[in-house]
Amino acid sequence: MVWNIALGKGFICVLALWLGFILPLCKTRIYTNHWAVRIAGGPEFADTIASKYGYKNMGQIGDLKDYYHFFHSRTIKRSTVFSRGSHSFISMEPKVEWIEQQVVKRRIKRDYKAGPPSPPSPPQSIYFNDAKWTSMWYIHCNDDIHNCQSDMNIVGAWKRGYTGKDVVVTILDDGIERNHPDLVQNYDTQASYDVNGNDLDPMPRYDASNENKHGTRCAGEVAASANNSHCTVGIAYNAKIGGVRMLDGDVTDMVEAKSLSLQPQHIDIYSASWGPDDDGKTVDGPASLARQAFENGIRQGRKGRGSIFVWASGNGGRSRDHCSCDGYTNSIYTISISSTAESGKKPWYLEECASTLSTTYSSGENYDRKIITTDLRQRCTDSHTGTSASAPMAAGIIALALEANVLLTWRDVQHIIVKTSRAGHLNAPDWKTNAAGYNVSHLYGFGLMDAEAMVKEAERWKQVPSQHICVESADRQIRTIRPEHVVRSVYKATGCIDNSNHHVIYLEHVVVRITITHPRRGDLSINLTSPSGTKSQLLANRLFDHSMEGFKNWEFMTTHCWGEKATGDWILEIYDSPSQLRSQKVPGKLKEWSLVLYGTSVHPYSSLRYEKPRSAEPPTDDEFPEEYSGPCDTECNENGCEGPGPHNCINCLHYFLKFKNNTRTCVSECPSGFFRDDKKRCK
Repeated sequence: MVWNIALGKGFICVLALWLGFILPLCKTRIYTNHWAVRIAGGPEFADTIASKYGYKNMGQIGDLKDYYHFFHSRTIKRSTVFSRGSHSFISMEPKVEWIEQQVVKRRIKRDYKAGPPSPPSPPQSIYFNDAKWTSMWYIHCNDDIHNCQSDMNIVGAWKRGYTGKDVVVTILDDGIERNHPDLVQNYDTQASYDVNGNDLDPMPRYDASNENKHGTRCAGEVAASANNSHCTVGIAYNAKIGGVRMLDGDVTDMVEAKSLSLQPQHIDIYSASWGPDDDGKTVDGPASLARQAFENGIRQGRKGRGSIFVWASGNGGRSRDHCSCDGYTNSIYTISISSTAESGKKPWYLEECASTLSTTYSSGENYDRKIITTDLRQRCTDSHTGTSASAPMAAGIIALALEANVLLTWRDVQHIIVKTSRAGHLNAPDWKTNAAGYNVSHLYGFGLMDAEAMVKEAERWKQVPSQHICVESADRQIRTIRPEHVVRSVYKATGCIDNSNHHVIYLEHVVVRITITHPRRGDLSINLTSPSGTKSQLLANRLFDHSMEGFKNWEFMTTHCWGEKATGDWILEIYDSPSQLRSQKVPGKLKEWSLVLYGTSVHPYSSLRYEKPRSAEPPTDDEFPEEYSGPCDTECNENGCEGPGPHNCINCLHYFLKFKNNTRTCVSECPSGFFRDDKKRCK
């Protein structure tokens, strides 16, 4: 029966396309001749079963144990109907636990076609001999970098000795030009793979339009070599850089999983500047294999400290898209990065949502300066744009923090970003201060990333307590969503107080799982208010979303309650504002919703000295030790210290010395084997 239904739907879709129109409810799925199969017992069993049914076992899918990639050469490469051949018999094999024919997923790169060239930048002090260094406004914007309102303090992090050394970043994209003069020195073969071509070489495919330039551009932002007289300088210019070619072909769940799970014990940071269509009507996210790759990465990657996944938040602003409908940026496992223009104004392409964690630079209007980076054919460009440019910038800054403290977990990195990002000159109408004292916005998350503040925080960081996950029981009371009315549902959360392994007191991420039926999904907006009164917009109206599918157990995520208390009344509000495009004002229904609270059962910073959050009052419940108030070492300058001894100076009076084990100290003279540089460091 299942076969007949699927074939019937596929036939209708093909017929509709042949007649020159598309049925409103028809979504044509394109099936490939590739299968993902889960087989217990090891590779020899997989080889035997593949051979038995005429398939070729292409090997394990990334780092996913017992999952294999099967290929069938005699099956149609791209078809609107799935194959009902021998794989139906494979599923009957005792060792086969699961099998799925792979479907093409539409994934787009998050840049856009640039307008006229950017205006030239004013003369700058030259720190490096690279040709474009003086124009790199987002790293240094005038002679006195500390008076620059748009400074991300990258040079400040460099001055503390951090350049990304021994950190490995890979770009999941359309390949990277590994022999580019600015990339070749830092290129890492072990961090690279061609998933599209199933080989080790991620070189992009060249064509007349340079369509596959995207990955090379992103790579240069992270780790272009410094002082090689060629073009540009990467934010982590001594980091190792790899590339995964995975967007230049059919993107399937298996392709994504292979990419996301490549060498998780070697690669520290995965940077992705792509996602589902930013067309204002798509709701899509990772499927089963990619979800497992994310989970395996954060649990097992980097020797158990967790892989770092950095994601561009999306370019659908002009289509009134909302990044909460993108399951990649909406995941707790990804660091979702937004963009701002040099002026701090909202770029026209920017999407808003409550899952965005932080912001870096890109372009705004056509006349605004854009991002300078490596380009195809061993060239450079000064027109890299979109949130595509912002995510690699964030990956580079995170690489500096990982060099400062290699022991940071994936959650430590997110905590440090929340604590150090700042609103600064970023222009947003919705800045608010949550109950934990953090400024946060739907446009920019917690604000502009600050590289120097991040590495300073990383130097003294102690790992946050273990993550607790509290799944509150679902509210299954069906409520009618009437046009121009608000459905208001209150849930009294306990934070799983009765279960010590799941008890959450202090929040990190908050997820709302929700099922809604509705005649036009784009007419819905959804808000969530925390017990402390912080309101997160989980969904805004989407003009082009005509879908009648509603939401089925979709997960909306917010970071806006970070640091707040979990217990109390959570208020969900759903508003239906029917557009003129909706012919019938038929009501929808809220079928069920539930809260998933992520956080800790003890204060995450109780082991650190107390640092007053922005706009917050000091705590009153003895959760923090007192600040150090004793005498500072004579090697500390007038900025003071965080404790006794020269290793706790905020800034050194004479010279800064950093050891290989990540300890640091201030000294009057560089010891034997070190030499002084002009930045008051012993090297």
